Amino acid sequence: MDTSDRDSDGTRVFTDTVDGTFSLPGYCVQLIDTPPFQRLRGLSQLGVIKFVFPGAVHSRFEHSLGTAHKSYKVARHLFKQQGGERAGCARGDEAVCVDMEEEDVKLVTLAGLAHDLGHGPLSHGFDNFLKRLDITHWRHEDMSDRILDHIVAEYDVGLESKDVPRITELIHGLPPEHREAGSTWRRGRRFLFDIVANKRNGVDVDKVDYLQRDATMCGVKVGCDFDRLLKKRFVKVLDDEVCYPWSEYPNILDLFRAREAMHRKVYTNRKCKAVELMAVDALVAAEPLLKITERLESPEDFISLDDSILTQIVGSIRSRRLYRFGNQFTVPPEYLADSRWESMKRHFTPAEVSSCYGGSDIPGGLKPGDIICDENKIDHTMGGTNPAERQLLEREKYYIGQHQVVGIMPHFYQVGVEVEEGVEVEEERYVRAIEEALRNWCDQRSEAQRSWPQTHPAEKASAANKNNNPPGGRGLEDCRC
Repeated sequence: MDTSDRDSDGTRVFTDTVDGTFSLPGYCVQLIDTPPFQRLRGLSQLGVIKFVFPGAVHSRFEHSLGTAHKSYKVARHLFKQQGGERAGCARGDEAVCVDMEEEDVKLVTLAGLAHDLGHGPLSHGFDNFLKRLDITHWRHEDMSDRILDHIVAEYDVGLESKDVPRITELIHGLPPEHREAGSTWRRGRRFLFDIVANKRNGVDVDKVDYLQRDATMCGVKVGCDFDRLLKKRFVKVLDDEVCYPWSEYPNILDLFRAREAMHRKVYTNRKCKAVELMAVDALVAAEPLLKITERLESPEDFISLDDSILTQIVGSIRSRRLYRFGNQFTVPPEYLADSRWESMKRHFTPAEVSSCYGGSDIPGGLKPGDIICDENKIDHTMGGTNPAERQLLEREKYYIGQHQVVGIMPHFYQVGVEVEEGVEVEEERYVRAIEEALRNWCDQRSEAQRSWPQTHPAEKASAANKNNNPPGGRGLEDCRC
């Protein structure tokens, strides 16, 4: 991301790998030039994934600028086409007029710019580090709020304290159940929440930028035309919601497919998860010395954290002494729907899985310290529902139903939960032992029929006998050994 000097009005021009050349207004530049925002240069957008995908070296700084650019582009277009200055509004033409002011463009753009201020090292791996320490209340969005408050109080960025709550609301988004109440934005102006963090259907500029940027930098091909989604002629407000023409429905669907593809190919890639688990282990081990969690209490202390804290573990990662993948299974949708998995996963622990090993190859048996249990959830953004069904399509207000897109949407939107185990020991016998332990754990926890694809020819005959389980529908399946 290259930058030039400011223009006379404070506008600055940026040259970006993804978006090409674009400019941001002076009120963005004032925020960008503060030390807390510049810290984002030292935070990799994808954390340790760069050790597996060499091109993934882009930072939170670049993503934040890209999101601000897209936020400004959409908000400015809506203001010019349907805002208070449009001639039709003076005539009271409600079909084209929305309650929008120039100030709204500024607030939406700043929300896009500031939305990731609160991220820590390791990207989302930092959240996993905190969970390992039983810290579950911390959210990077909340820290973004606090850092923005700190910036407004300590630096001259042209914002007042009263602006911060409005910006942070746009960062957090407004769930559909709260659109009628609980917001400082009155009805008729809540379409603004659809731009940066769309909690109604997930189609927002943050998602467009990170998927486009991550796919480009990782060299992964996804089928979504990201630029087309933000074309000015396609974006419109109807009934207090941002909507798109019917012709864009396949591309909106491709946005969610791109998200699923990136999760499968990159974000939960086996080697990427192995590197992340190693980094999290290192941070947990270093916590008594580094006291990272003590820096969560104040934004002034938190902004001292960036990826430089990982320097001590880079040696092991660069030498490719990675954790080995052990085994995994897919939880079928019915287990998610009736909460059977919620009950079962309380027992999915290193201690329980290691106790299920019955072999003799490992002297003393498997130990809990040999295993890391990891759970990954991949869906189309809105859990078990089709997010595209919540996307308003114009010219008249209507939503698309599943019956209208037969053959396009998968039957289950909840793709499943893939659970992986990693092992620190290189020896193949440990990997084989973990495979067996996980199969035995699944046998004990599910009475339903399963099939276990094998990659070890010598075990095919014995495995075939083990698979004669009593009938009862699908169980934990697709165990890749």
